[in-house]
Amino acid sequence: MKLRIVYLLEDTALFGGVKVVLQQANLLARRGHKVTVVSKGAAPHWYELEAGFRKVEDFSAQNLPVADVTVATFWTTLGPAMASGTGSVTHLCQGFEGDLTHNREEHPAILDAYRCPVPALVVAPHLGRLLEERFGRPSRLVRQSLEGFWQTEGPFREMPAPTPRVLVTAPFEFYVKGVDVALAAVVEMRKQGLACSLIRLSQWPVCAEESALAVADEYHQSLLPRQVAELMRCSDLLLAPSWPQEGFGLPVLEAMACGLPAVVSDIPAFRGFAADAACLVKFDSPVAFATAAREILENPSRWRQMRARGLEVAARYSPQAAADQLEEALRWVVAGAWRRELRGAG
Repeated sequence: MKLRIVYLLEDTALFGGVKVVLQQANLLARRGHKVTVVSKGAAPHWYELEAGFRKVEDFSAQNLPVADVTVATFWTTLGPAMASGTGSVTHLCQGFEGDLTHNREEHPAILDAYRCPVPALVVAPHLGRLLEERFGRPSRLVRQSLEGFWQTEGPFREMPAPTPRVLVTAPFEFYVKGVDVALAAVVEMRKQGLACSLIRLSQWPVCAEESALAVADEYHQSLLPRQVAELMRCSDLLLAPSWPQEGFGLPVLEAMACGLPAVVSDIPAFRGFAADAACLVKFDSPVAFATAAREILENPSRWRQMRARGLEVAARYSPQAAADQLEEALRWVVAGAWRRELRGAG
């Protein structure tokens, strides 16, 4: 059964969560479903979208295509999705907005939205547990999809560069990503005697607060996904000190696909897919990140082992596997089978 599927997307800016929505739309369109991404933002110039696209002023019902299932992709789109008036509704949850700190004034509205009796598609197991335990909502896990250009087969270097290139991604201002901890870790590594280059990747220009902590040897802004893959392949280690509020942490998976070892936070998101391949340390400890990074970069054998294990993990995230899970989850929504698992919102 082919479905008419609508994704409600607040904006189309170059961010990982947006890319996941566009990837899912492409996967479903390739399977023959009629997919439309509806957004208040312009069509994304940075991603080749194969599904339909509609720019709207708002998500009122008259602006939305008729659908068998409407996918809300942020808490603000749950209400419009439920008011759309056609078909079923589901919620693509890539993180719980009610656990963040910059939006405290919105928390009551976020909680109200999450209490809506709507099934969810989650990108990580801990998000499914959160929805069940706090809101009584059922969910299905849908795995991430890695495009072919992320996959790396070699040839590989046998050891890190003499001056290792340490990559830190995400805007400094996105506190959940812990960029300040990563920068402090690089400073600590240098104090301990390990010469290394700091490579930064962000969607935004460098800010004064970041420059006060550390100055990057290279600062890359708003690279396209293929360019990010190239940057990762010429780096030696990724630092990802995300806070526990992290939903998935897609750059870590992408780094693994590129053969780039990673030191990451010991948090639910990374335990869910990276525990066997990355080095997990305390999320807010620059010293812990620096110590782990040095141990890896100074031990070529371990560095190669982490690279090999990361490639094995990344191989599980094929477009076919992702599309299979996504189709099955959407049919679970449309058939109404999720209602048997609804416990009742808290």
